Amino acid sequence: MKKIPLGRPYINTELALSKIKEVLESRWISGGPRINEFEEKVKEYNNDLKGHYIAVSNCTTALEMALLTINDGKRLNVADEVIVPSWSWVASGFAVNNSGGTPVWCDINEYGIPYAEDIESRITSNTKAIIIVHQMGIPCDLDKINALSKKHNIPIIEDSACAFGTEYKGNKIGKSRNIVCYSFQARKCLTTGEGGMIVVRDPQQAEWLKSYRAFGTSVSPLERDKAKFLLKEHFDFVGSNYKMSDIPCALGMAQLEIFDEEIELRKQAGEYYNHLIESTLSDYGVSPLNIVPDYCTKYNWQNFHLLLDDRYNRDQVVDLLRKRNIGCKWDIQAIHKEPAYNQDHHDNNLPQTLKYHNQGLWLGFYAEITKEDQEYVIDQLKSVLKELK
Repeated sequence: MKKIPLGRPYINTELALSKIKEVLESRWISGGPRINEFEEKVKEYNNDLKGHYIAVSNCTTALEMALLTINDGKRLNVADEVIVPSWSWVASGFAVNNSGGTPVWCDINEYGIPYAEDIESRITSNTKAIIIVHQMGIPCDLDKINALSKKHNIPIIEDSACAFGTEYKGNKIGKSRNIVCYSFQARKCLTTGEGGMIVVRDPQQAEWLKSYRAFGTSVSPLERDKAKFLLKEHFDFVGSNYKMSDIPCALGMAQLEIFDEEIELRKQAGEYYNHLIESTLSDYGVSPLNIVPDYCTKYNWQNFHLLLDDRYNRDQVVDLLRKRNIGCKWDIQAIHKEPAYNQDHHDNNLPQTLKYHNQGLWLGFYAEITKEDQEYVIDQLKSVLKELK
């Protein structure tokens, strides 16, 4: 029986190995020049002259650093509320708790993203920040949300874990007035295996973040090595070890060279899935979730998601597909329903979140998936839905 994986990173192995070999031969495998080079390459890709790009260990740490940044380097208090969508990866909520604050869950719209009207209804005098999530790579309406930020004087943090390469009104997600956090985890379009990046506009914030990721010192190993005198490390404040090393940065630079090629392949695959669903599953209560607003001028096709109607038990569909070796999983889950929170009492205030939580389905999807394999996936899905009808 054919096996379809849930996802596969798109990697030019020869190119990646050549970049990594350069790092190994230089012996600068951590704290070396590739980190700054990768930061500059990402900045260049975004055509962002004014942004400061800081590579970190992952997007979760980037979010935690962002919350420290908006609070002048101090941890939040439990009374400090941060509005965040429940329909997201748990890191969006955990970052708030790990930073000392309290998450306040907001709902999503039909695109699966938080929206200004719902966010505003949850603002209180204790609201310290708003985290928006460009879920599945689909951008939030930044004009409306930025207007909300200005009206209430509340900072916005953009969880852009899935959105590298996506554009909002012609600008890359990341080229923003807000603090932006990226993920380069294995299933992301741009991957370094594990890794992340935080983007800020303020040069003083950037220097603080660079120091914070390295235990609170402003002296890097590279600077110390180049110095013609004794350059001592001093630790100006209590920081942490959120650094990214040179080897994943080298992989990231290799990935950037083929990134546009990958996004085009994802686009073709995503559009073909949509065609297959429209032509073969229109009577089965299945609709794609990868529909983007008009203001999204480029979409990175991070994943492929479906919504099943209420006639199906989504978990049964997943079980039966996986027994047929079809890579799939229940979709993004509502954070507030996880055992870490166990806050089911919020269900009535989050109707769209609950709908997607219960009926969302994530299908196997990646740049190199063939049309033949996509047809096979949809045929198997149709067969399962027939069985459950």
